[in-house]
Amino acid sequence: MTNLLSANLFRLRKSRLFWVTLLLCAAAGAWQPLQTYLEYQRQFPLDAIFFVYAMLIGLVLSVFLPLFFGSEYSDGTIRNKLAAGHPRLSVYLANLITAVFAALIFCGGYILCTLAVGVPLLGGPKAPGPLLTSLILSLLMAAVWCAIFTVLIMNFSRKAASAVCCILLFLLIFGTALTVYQVLDAPEFYPSLQLVDGEMVSEMVRNPRYLQPDERKIYELLLDLDPVGQAVQFTDGTVTRPVQMALCSMGIFAVTTAAGLALFQRKDLK
Repeated sequence: MTNLLSANLFRLRKSRLFWVTLLLCAAAGAWQPLQTYLEYQRQFPLDAIFFVYAMLIGLVLSVFLPLFFGSEYSDGTIRNKLAAGHPRLSVYLANLITAVFAALIFCGGYILCTLAVGVPLLGGPKAPGPLLTSLILSLLMAAVWCAIFTVLIMNFSRKAASAVCCILLFLLIFGTALTVYQVLDAPEFYPSLQLVDGEMVSEMVRNPRYLQPDERKIYELLLDLDPVGQAVQFTDGTVTRPVQMALCSMGIFAVTTAAGLALFQRKDLK
């Protein structure tokens, strides 16, 4: 598999798409703290905007990965790799590892530019400990996106089809996460106007849709299983279940990789 990885990394280094995507990530990372400073001065600490990339990386990878790997079928690269004696397991894992490497580079470019511009303008992080924990979890989340998209990329022979499916899957996961988050964020009480003796009086009414403790645990698990759900927690600074989030990410990575490998082993490449 070493030769496959070397070939993939060589392609990555020569890819204009890779460098353009990295440049866009770096530019976004520099722009976010600059925009915050111009609009709010130092009212917002660096911690408040540090994890914007966690919301963006899924969309970036849903476009980049199918475009980068999708041409392997049309160009006959997959068949050539197998004809050269490489097992399907090695081909799949080499592409997955390359995808994870590219994702980490994109995140790293964003983070470095955010720090380079944000620290002089907004000051250093106020809570470096929690920030580091969320940083590690966010990189693990980026790897999960790679595992999810690699399943589609390696099992669709057409680049356009895999690209469309990756983007649609991202939107589905995004919408699911926001729905679960809204349910969890619902208040226990809400104000209601009542007419009493000819006057409008506001009183707090219990929300019938407020989750009970057992129900809340289920929704919290669903949120942690969703990469976008994790990203929302990073950006909001509400990471309270780091161990569960890490286990969810590792579980999804393992399950999707196993499923993708099983499908790729059975795929007819003729």
